[in-house]
Amino acid sequence: MQIILKHMNAEEAWQYILQAYKRYQLKLKKFNYSPNGFIPNDIRMYEMFQFPELSDEQIRHYHDVFIHEIHNPMLLTKQDENIKNAIPIFQQTIEKRIKPLLGAWNTTMPETLTILCTYGFGAGYGTGKNAKIILRVSNAKRNDFGICRTMLHEFVHILIEEQIIAKYNVPQDLKERIVDIIGLELFNKPVQSMFEKSFANAYITPEAIKTNLTGVVAKMMTDYKEIQSQSKKER
Repeated sequence: MQIILKHMNAEEAWQYILQAYKRYQLKLKKFNYSPNGFIPNDIRMYEMFQFPELSDEQIRHYHDVFIHEIHNPMLLTKQDENIKNAIPIFQQTIEKRIKPLLGAWNTTMPETLTILCTYGFGAGYGTGKNAKIILRVSNAKRNDFGICRTMLHEFVHILIEEQIIAKYNVPQDLKERIVDIIGLELFNKPVQSMFEKSFANAYITPEAIKTNLTGVVAKMMTDYKEIQSQSKKER
């Protein structure tokens, strides 16, 4: 797998912010995600996320503010050294801890992986043969070890998104919990506290991760949907 480090240009960063705004309003807000994770450290961008909907005029306004007044390429290169230091550890962990489990996850490695830097803190991902890990670095304070664990978390997302998460229509909270449990088991990454009390806990065991993650998630979602359906009938 070839790994490439890149930085979003101004228009790419704006499009990512706009898509993050839509995703935030649609499904992330209810899980108490912070808008600050997706934007530069600027009150005007935070203000944009407070509107449940944006008019075309507002979109043009915030676009122009971002492009002409906020965008600063230097903010997107501030973690480059730490990222470059993290990549060899990231690759070694994949070889040792993740590759042996690809069969149990019914997945394959991407051909290339682009590490794409943009604004905010935290990370995201894109799937396919040319996969992406989006590192939001402008507001982040992480060393190479922290960056490595973040990249591993997103890489697990990439590997299971199409064959497991999308296939069985796993909702956001259960998806994050599945990846958190895998991360804790395989590379000791701390879990996200907002997802700790989860329906997934009884299903995503060390044995499931190592032998049949696909089958266990399929069973989990069958049970989950049955409980959801029964709950609606009782209302």
